[in-house]
Amino acid sequence: MNTETILQKAQERARVAGKRHAGDLTPEEAHAVLRDHPKAILIDVRSQPELDFSGFVEGCCHVPWQLYPGMTPNANFDAELRKKAQPGELLLLLCRTGGRSLAAAEHLADLGYGHCYNILGGFEGKHDTHGQRGKVEGWKASGLPWRHK
Repeated sequence: MNTETILQKAQERARVAGKRHAGDLTPEEAHAVLRDHPKAILIDVRSQPELDFSGFVEGCCHVPWQLYPGMTPNANFDAELRKKAQPGELLLLLCRTGGRSLAAAEHLADLGYGHCYNILGGFEGKHDTHGQRGKVEGWKASGLPWRHK
């Protein structure tokens, strides 16, 4: 499936769900877009400790949506993002489970970023029956490349 088809599917998912951002991508779709669209930018919105302890996708840009400890909103999010990406660029947003990246994508859509896509399930996804993440859904569970520091 080519990038255009993938993005159309993602746009339809978001439209049906009544979301404002450009679309919702599965991790596999996001990986394909990043591989095939050289100007796509992966923005990881998790806190720095999450990247340190859970791992990250190599080549991502890190702009935290919330700050550790306390997970308070990052008052500098807009300015930090502007240093990494402009409104016309293709942005794929990732967090731990897909919630913060969705909030960030909706926020950026309101600021005029018309090509912001949320990655469903995030990096680690929801808990499995044993309370562990990274096995049910998300980037890790999909077997996509990632690493620890």
